[in-house]
Amino acid sequence: MKTPVKKKAAPKKTAAAKAKPKAQSRRSPAASIGKVPSGKGKSVAIVGGGISGLAAAVKLQKAGFDVTVFEKNERLGGNMSSTLVNGVEHDVYPHMFPSWYVNFWDLFENELGLSQSAHFDPRPGVKMFAQGASEYVDLLNPTSLHAIVENLKSGLMSPEEMLLTGYTSLDIAGYPMGREGFGQLDKLDVNGFLYSTGYATEDVAQMVNYMLQVIWSIQSERTAAVTYQDFIRHTLTFPNDAPFAHMLKGSLNDKIIEPIKQLLERHRATIRCETEVTSVRLVDDKPVLRWKRTGSNGRAQSGAFDQVILAAPAPVLNQLVSAGSRSGSGDRLIDREPSLAQLRRLGGVPIPVIDLYLKTTLPHFPAENIGLAGAQYGLSVLDISQLWPAQQFDGKTALVLAASDGEALPGKTTPEWGWAMLEELKKYYPAIDIGSGWEDPDCDIDWDKTFARSNADFALFLNQVGSWDFRPETSYPDTLPGVFFAGDLCRSNVDMATIEGAVESGVLAAKATQQFEAAKRRGDPLGKPIEIVKHTTFSDAALRGAKLALMPFAYAAKFCVESKRDKQGQTGLQDLGNALQSEHKVLLPMIYVLDWWTTAYWFWRSVLEPDNDGNSTAASNHDDDNFIGLGTAILMVLGEFASYATETYSDRVLGGARRANTGPSPSQKTRRWRPKR
Repeated sequence: MKTPVKKKAAPKKTAAAKAKPKAQSRRSPAASIGKVPSGKGKSVAIVGGGISGLAAAVKLQKAGFDVTVFEKNERLGGNMSSTLVNGVEHDVYPHMFPSWYVNFWDLFENELGLSQSAHFDPRPGVKMFAQGASEYVDLLNPTSLHAIVENLKSGLMSPEEMLLTGYTSLDIAGYPMGREGFGQLDKLDVNGFLYSTGYATEDVAQMVNYMLQVIWSIQSERTAAVTYQDFIRHTLTFPNDAPFAHMLKGSLNDKIIEPIKQLLERHRATIRCETEVTSVRLVDDKPVLRWKRTGSNGRAQSGAFDQVILAAPAPVLNQLVSAGSRSGSGDRLIDREPSLAQLRRLGGVPIPVIDLYLKTTLPHFPAENIGLAGAQYGLSVLDISQLWPAQQFDGKTALVLAASDGEALPGKTTPEWGWAMLEELKKYYPAIDIGSGWEDPDCDIDWDKTFARSNADFALFLNQVGSWDFRPETSYPDTLPGVFFAGDLCRSNVDMATIEGAVESGVLAAKATQQFEAAKRRGDPLGKPIEIVKHTTFSDAALRGAKLALMPFAYAAKFCVESKRDKQGQTGLQDLGNALQSEHKVLLPMIYVLDWWTTAYWFWRSVLEPDNDGNSTAASNHDDDNFIGLGTAILMVLGEFASYATETYSDRVLGGARRANTGPSPSQKTRRWRPKR
């Protein structure tokens, strides 16, 4: 089903006067270039209708620019799009929306005028389910002391190793890490960072790897440590009782993308879906685009714009900047900015997803996101029938099954890899009758509504070690005037490939476009100045102070783990050259002392010289973050301890009556998220 798109009348071609050739520009007569009617200097083309391009479009349209959005697919949204099949909406991916996505929430609530509480359901954490288990294990977002205590008692790992898993996040968040100083030594992966510590264990490393694999489809040995540091700093919001994530109560198209599209069209933006841009070149320092209908072999149209924002994934972006020959009209972008040749180094990976509609109802199935512990293909499950409008499911269960390790799936066709996912699901939920093969009608699956997609056209950007050097900047004012870049592959504060990173990059591109137009006109910016919403994160001093305070507990936990291993007759790792030296208890005190002195040095340096930390490109020195200082952090933590002690004492005095009145559902083992007091 095609979505109707409101389009402006095709512009008439007009002859353009020839300008005096510049030394750096190659061009053919400009009469062959169509002109896009607009106010002088106000026309902006946005190539890519994903969330980054749409965020830029909303901001620029509001500021008074004439915006044209080009999207090669039938629908807008990119990795946040939905596909309508047999009257059922199927999202590309089951996205999560944490509270720290401040630029996304600004777009959703302030630009679209929609309510978070009306369209999203807060989830306190996730559940883990092991094959053959009878109960789920709850993991809560560690943003309160209660949640931390419950996680330690969860049973997913020993309390000692659960503590160490959390400690790794704190350690990496405050580590003096950067992208300057050394070219090669700065290229550190997350697994290598864990290997270098004195407290990590194999189970801790596997847990960190599992989290990275399930959420971003990348292993810890491939994930850039400095990028992961950026992400962790944004997620560490203790103690504010924030939920793990907000889940959308409907399809991405209905709740987010279509409202954005309607907003743009109300303000007379031009949206060209099923339109593929084939090249972008600079003619007399002005962007000229060529486009055609997606899949068409017909003649391409062309048009000049005052500015262009390229918000396309890496493979498409690489093609756009290098399309055509040197002898063509104008300059290729790659000839003006040779560093863009590195775009071909950037990688992505799709996550195969099955929307599994059943003919029956699964009783007592949890509403939370579920990770299947030890499952092949990195399987996770979400029951959207408990999240989306109930009338869409007629009382039946509908599961979204995602394979984060899709590269491990056998076969290339849907019946092959799709069936492998169903067989793995069957191991965890034997009660589901999947039949004897793909599309077997004699089973519990409603094949008319079930939809499987490889998502080969919607790959997720991978934050691999060293990829920062190859990622594009928002703009290159000296070489590419009027050309801007957006998307989660671009360099930004958030860094990790997330919805927030994509939205922030779009806002940054819109801001740069607005500033470029004002500078060219030598006047004030059109409309209100575009600004990103700053994130609030802990300062280096606060993070390193917390690490020092918890360090004795972390090393004591490591000692306990090693002692248990010795009692069980496990000799552990022996080769000092190829293993964690702290596996040997006799070395643990010396490793602790060295770690303490090193951390103490960086702690006092961050206290005494907060603006001279030596890592200018790392998370600690972002000028678009608001930092929580050491003193404020101490007061916040003390307040949380006092609150927890008061609640615990009250519960004991009242015999647990208070918790019984506000307790979880029978299917849960831990208390749900409490609203911020």
